[in-house]
Amino acid sequence: MKTIRYIMLGSLLLAGVSCSKDQLRMDERETSFNVNYFTYSRYQLTTAIVDVAYQYGKGVIDEPVEEANLYFLECYNGGSQAATLYTNAAQNWDYQGSNPYTQQLRTLGAVTKLATDENNMANVAVANILKCVVGGSVTEKYGDIPFSEAMQGRSGDLFPKFDSQKEVYEQMFTLLDDAVSILSDAGSKGLPAEHDVLFNGDRSKWIKFANSLKFRLMVHSYEAFKKAGRDLSGEMQAIASGNNYMSAVADNAGLEFSGVSERESWYLQTTWGTGNNFTEQKPSKYLIDQMVALDDPRMYVIFAPALSPISAKATESSEDIKINGYTYNITYYPSSLYEPSEIVASGRDLDGNVISVPYPLDAKWVGAPNPINVQTQYASSTSLPGTNSFYDNRRITGLSRLVAGTNGPSLKGVMMEASEMMFLLAEARQKGWISAGNTKDYYENGIKLSFERWQIENGTKPATQIGSDKIVDNFSTYYAKPAVALDGSAADLDKIAIQKWLSMLMTNHTEAYTDYRRTGKPAFVGKIVTSFSTYEYPMRYLYPLDESSNNKEQYDAAVSAMGGKDIASVKMWILQ
Repeated sequence: MKTIRYIMLGSLLLAGVSCSKDQLRMDERETSFNVNYFTYSRYQLTTAIVDVAYQYGKGVIDEPVEEANLYFLECYNGGSQAATLYTNAAQNWDYQGSNPYTQQLRTLGAVTKLATDENNMANVAVANILKCVVGGSVTEKYGDIPFSEAMQGRSGDLFPKFDSQKEVYEQMFTLLDDAVSILSDAGSKGLPAEHDVLFNGDRSKWIKFANSLKFRLMVHSYEAFKKAGRDLSGEMQAIASGNNYMSAVADNAGLEFSGVSERESWYLQTTWGTGNNFTEQKPSKYLIDQMVALDDPRMYVIFAPALSPISAKATESSEDIKINGYTYNITYYPSSLYEPSEIVASGRDLDGNVISVPYPLDAKWVGAPNPINVQTQYASSTSLPGTNSFYDNRRITGLSRLVAGTNGPSLKGVMMEASEMMFLLAEARQKGWISAGNTKDYYENGIKLSFERWQIENGTKPATQIGSDKIVDNFSTYYAKPAVALDGSAADLDKIAIQKWLSMLMTNHTEAYTDYRRTGKPAFVGKIVTSFSTYEYPMRYLYPLDESSNNKEQYDAAVSAMGGKDIASVKMWILQ
């Protein structure tokens, strides 16, 4: 963290640099930095929204977390990605591939300072909300983190203390309360529509975002605070009964991409670059099995059928099929082209036991059963039919052409969505943390909002989605399926967890990772992931190397507070 403070301070006097030509150059850089960076808060506000949203949404291609969630397995991977969380310490803090202390939080600090000086307190409120998006993400990866002193390098605080996770949550609750208070005051200034690229200056939506984010954080930390003597039920009830939270797709805190360049496009686009991010990700067997069993309409939107399935047919054949308006050419390869052993792979059942998984011949929906070398699953060689390149395995279901796009209403950098809020309310109501509303309504609204954000229409479900121009399902019929419908039993929490897990596919893998660690649901996630590894389920990220070298005293204190070992199996405060 010391290096971070030097960047912000723009001076190396504490490192022993004398007043020389080098020092003059440093002073010149500091002057330039102040002139160009500290201008008007409205400009920094735009930058902050983009940086926070795009990076948070990047969790959809975070490979270790994808596998820890059991969403995707990597085509070319030679080992368990989730295991890397045990062995790899990044150089710097990780906020989905960026260092939040030199990027997002730094910009938010500038917004706060400038907006306060300008008396544009609505901009301060938005900065507070975004700071909690970043702070929540970082503390739920690592545990104790620098927060209260994190961005004070310009005032000389070069060695920030690590706040306890409890303190971080308390600070975030206060920041969000303050944000709601400011934005509710009609006299507060700021938040110009042309610079608010998320909600176009609509304060009511920022208030809903703040309340929903606070509710998320309170659900995450409820049991920990209860053990510490603070019951969050009253504050949660106030939000739930106030109805001033995300409740429609239009409320979603998701930023659209412009699509005009690779840098400004959806994470999995194939217009620029190699396209490897798109082709290498294969849904796990365990995800596809759940979706097939439910005939879940989201499967037809997010995924394409296997393009080179192994077939019972005697000769090779091809056909074009249309799903959700996109046409796919499928080539069927006779099973006689494969050795018998190549039509069976090693996999796991839902309890994590090793099983043989035969290839379902002529199947359109086939998930990867094993994270080890997915590229050659169901064939020992990449030269056999059904492979496209080192980064693809067309025998296995891939992502849809919709997901290959550069931008669009379904392809966003998501921070939080209304469907998640509904599932949080359903969980809280089911557990008796709130008394407002009822579990069934929250739960079914969560499913409905998840369908709507993928532009699935409610109507008469066709006999098949093959040949469709759009995906249509009867929502009420879906809710009534035995594996979906709530019945008032203990199994209801499991059903809520499954539906929330499905709803966050491709939208919020970061939240899904936190959810499994705090609830242990869906139960098969941990059982299967750990069965592929020599480690237990990864409960946290290792602290960055930069902290252990440049902020050692504070780092050592943080490690000591969690038992003396900076390891991935340690349970942070909210998980204890």
